Amino acid sequence: MTNAHAAKLVRVTTRAPGGAVPSETPLAAGGGNRFDVVVEGVAGRLLSTTGQPYSLEVVAFDVTSGGNPHSERNNFTQRRLEQFDGVDGWPSKLAVFTVTLNDLAAVQGHLLRYYAVLLSANQIASFVESPLFLLHAEQHRTGTPGDALAGAVERAPLQARWGQP
Repeated sequence: MTNAHAAKLVRVTTRAPGGAVPSETPLAAGGGNRFDVVVEGVAGRLLSTTGQPYSLEVVAFDVTSGGNPHSERNNFTQRRLEQFDGVDGWPSKLAVFTVTLNDLAAVQGHLLRYYAVLLSANQIASFVESPLFLLHAEQHRTGTPGDALAGAVERAPLQARWGQP
């Protein structure tokens, strides 16, 4: 960071709980009904030791339904109040928010995006947007009539599908 008194967020991604690699399908890796939202930020050399308070918030947007999917049962929105110091991970910040979905059926198969927002005094404001990700867990199939047909097509021999001998 070139400005010793500044801070900015550089990336927000999703991953399987405790994973090391960002994922576009964070539930599919076997995390059950949980996934991590990882926020990365940087701060200048002087600001990162001041102890100045800030808030760091993650907010989801459900592209499929057109709104914030946060509810009493699904904690998509989370906020932390911390300080710019070594204890809270500065000057290179890595914050992990674990999201637990107690009503997975409400968002199963939905495309989402996360926003991370950093706010503090002295005109410090920064935000980043995650890539799209899909909430898909194999054990929570919707059971639509098309599922049975899709399974039958997958099992049919290739020749039979294309009419070849």
